[in-house]
Amino acid sequence: MATSDPRAEIPELREKPTSQSFWRRPWWHWVAGGFAVLLLALVAVAVLFDWNWLRNPAQSFITAATGRQTVINGRLAGEWSLTPRFVIEDFHMANADWAREKELISFERAEVVVDLRELLSGRTVLREILLVKPQVALERRADGEGNWTFGVKAAKDIAAPEDRTEMPLIGRLRIQDGRFLYHDEKAGIDIDAQVATVVGANSEGRDRVRLGGRGTMHGEPFQLRMTGGSLLSLRENEEPYPLTIEMTVGATKGRISGTLADPIKFEGLDLEVALSGPDLGKLQIITGVPLPMTPPYDLKGRLHRDGAILRIENMAGRVGNSDLGGMVKVDTGRERLYIEADLRSKVLDYRDIGPLIGLRPEEERAPNTAAMTENQKAVAQKAAQVAAKGPPPKVLPDAPLAIEQIREVDAKVKFRGDKVEAPNTPLSAVELDLLLENSVLHLRPLKLGVAGGLVNADIRIDARTDAVLTQYDVKLNKFRLERFLESAGLKDSGSGEINGRIQLVGYGDTVQKSLGSANGQIRMAMDGGSLSNLAMELVGLDVAEAARFWAGGDKQIPLRCFVTDFNVEQGLMVPRVFVLDTSDTTVTAEGSISLTQELLGLKIKAHPKDPSLLSARTPINISGAFSRPSVGVDAAPLAARGAGAIALGVLLTPLASILAFIEPGLETDSDCAALLKQVQMGRPG
Repeated sequence: MATSDPRAEIPELREKPTSQSFWRRPWWHWVAGGFAVLLLALVAVAVLFDWNWLRNPAQSFITAATGRQTVINGRLAGEWSLTPRFVIEDFHMANADWAREKELISFERAEVVVDLRELLSGRTVLREILLVKPQVALERRADGEGNWTFGVKAAKDIAAPEDRTEMPLIGRLRIQDGRFLYHDEKAGIDIDAQVATVVGANSEGRDRVRLGGRGTMHGEPFQLRMTGGSLLSLRENEEPYPLTIEMTVGATKGRISGTLADPIKFEGLDLEVALSGPDLGKLQIITGVPLPMTPPYDLKGRLHRDGAILRIENMAGRVGNSDLGGMVKVDTGRERLYIEADLRSKVLDYRDIGPLIGLRPEEERAPNTAAMTENQKAVAQKAAQVAAKGPPPKVLPDAPLAIEQIREVDAKVKFRGDKVEAPNTPLSAVELDLLLENSVLHLRPLKLGVAGGLVNADIRIDARTDAVLTQYDVKLNKFRLERFLESAGLKDSGSGEINGRIQLVGYGDTVQKSLGSANGQIRMAMDGGSLSNLAMELVGLDVAEAARFWAGGDKQIPLRCFVTDFNVEQGLMVPRVFVLDTSDTTVTAEGSISLTQELLGLKIKAHPKDPSLLSARTPINISGAFSRPSVGVDAAPLAARGAGAIALGVLLTPLASILAFIEPGLETDSDCAALLKQVQMGRPG
C-alpha cells in the first residue's frame, strides 16, 4: 500500500509558486493584461481629460500655419463617441497689417459633428455644422494682393477638392447672425452683408439650402438670396446640382437659375441669366467685367463655362428702345481679361448708342411731351425758356470715354444693326467691328447708311498714355442731297450726290476735347445735281426773283458743282475752298468754325450771273453757338446800297432809286473741274 504525501493534504504545506513560474505564463495572458491596463488608462483620460488643454497648442499651430495671430478666448469641448460634437468658442484670427478690419475671421461659437466610422472608412462626413455670429472680412489692395494670402502661400494654392466626390459630406449647415465684409480697392467694391441660412425641404422631400444676405455695395443697398440643393447632394455626382442666385444692387437686378454638373469646379453650367438695370456699366461692380454705359436694359441668356471661358449664348432683350441679341464670351485665363461678342439689333434707336461716343444719357433724350399733362408741359416750357437765356449748351459729346476700361481689357466685338431710327435723319443699317488690344481701340470698319449713301469710318484711339490720341478717317460716299432735304422738310428742293472725307488727329479723353484740339482737313464735293431756284434767290436776297418763283412755282436749276475744303488747325476750321456754282449764281464763303468753342463764324456771299431787279444782294452771316445758330444779313453793304438809293432818289427821281438794287450779273462760271481736282488732291494750288 502506497503511502501518501502529507503536504498534499495540508494546504499550508503545498508547494508555493516561485518567481520562475510567474514569468512562465502564456503570452496571451500578457496581451490581455496590457489591454486591460490600456482600457483603464483611456477611461481615466476620458473622465479626467480637459479639452481646454488643447487651446494653446491649437492657437500656436494655426498662428504658425497662417502667419496670423490666432486667439481662442472661449472654451473647447468635445465628446467621446462615434459621432462626437466638437465646440470652439470666441475664436479670433488677426487680419493683415494693412487691412481696414482688425480681424480676418471670428465667431462666437462653432460646433461640428463628425462621423468617426465614416472617417475610418476614408470618407469625411460632417453630420452638422453650426456657426454663431461668424464674421469674415476679405480685402484686396490696389496692387491686387488679398488679405487671404497667408505668408508665401496663397489661398488658391491650399489643397482643395479636385473632384465633387472629394467634397466633405455635410448633413446640415446653420449660420446664425453671420456677417460678410468684402472691400476691393482695385475694383471699387465694398460689401457689408448680413448672412444666415435656412434649410427647407423641396418637393422631393430632400433638404435645400437657402442663403440670404443684405448690406451695401458702393453705397447702394445690396441683397443676396441663394437657393441650392442639399449639402448632401454636393458630393453626389449622379445628378446636376440645382442652384438659383438672386442679387439686387440698387436698381440693378440679376438672377441665375439652373444646374451645375460639378458645383465644386463650377463646371458643366446650364444656367439661365436674367439682368436688368439702369446702366450696363454698373454691372462692373458685380461681375468685375468692364462694360460701356448704356440706357436702361433688360437682357436674358444661357450661361455656359468651358475652363476659363464663360459664355452667354442666345442673349435677347432690350437696351433702351433697341432690341439686342447675340453672344458674349469672357476669357479669364489670359494675362489680360478678354471679351469677345457678336451682337445684332433689328431696330436700333440712335440715342441708345450715345453713351458709347460720350453723349450723356440724360442729355440726349428729349422729354416725351405726348405723355405730359398740361401742367408738366408748362413747367417744361418754362424750364426751356430759362435755359435759353443761359449759356448755350454744348453739342459735341463731352462725357469722358471709358479710358480705364480700354486699358484693362482686350476685346473683339462685332455689331450689326439692320435698321437705325433717328428723327429727321435718314439713317439705315450700321456695321461695327471693334478691336481692343493693349490699350489701343480700333474701330475698323464703322459703317453707317446715311441718306442712301455710306459712312465708312476708321477710328483709332490710343490710350497708352495720359494724352489720349484719336485718329479719325471718315469717308462719305454717295449721299443723296434730296434725302437730306426731304428729312428737313424741304421736299423737291434739290438733288445730287455728295462725297467727302474727314481726316483729323486730336488729343483728349472726350470727343469734344479730341475735336477741339484736332488738326487735319474736311472735304466735300458734288459734281452735278440741281437746287431750288427759289433757295438760290433767297440766299442772294433777290426779292424780285424770289417773288416770281413764289408766285409762278419753284424750279430746279442745274448745279454745276459744290466744293468745300476746310483746313483744321487746333480745332479751328477755315475754308480754303467753298464754292457752290449753278447756272444762275455762284456762292462762296469765308470765315471760320471753332470746334473748340463750338462757335460759327461764316459769311456767305452770292455772286449772280444774270441781271436782276430789286436785288439786295449782301453777305449772309451764320454765327452763334452750334446749339443756337443765328442767320442774318451783313448790314454794312445793305446800308451802303440803301444810301445810294436815297442819293439817287434825291438827285434824280424816286423811280431812279430802284437802280441801286439792280444787279448787273457779271459773274462767270466757276472752273468746277479744276476745283474738284484740287479738292481731290487735298489742297488747292
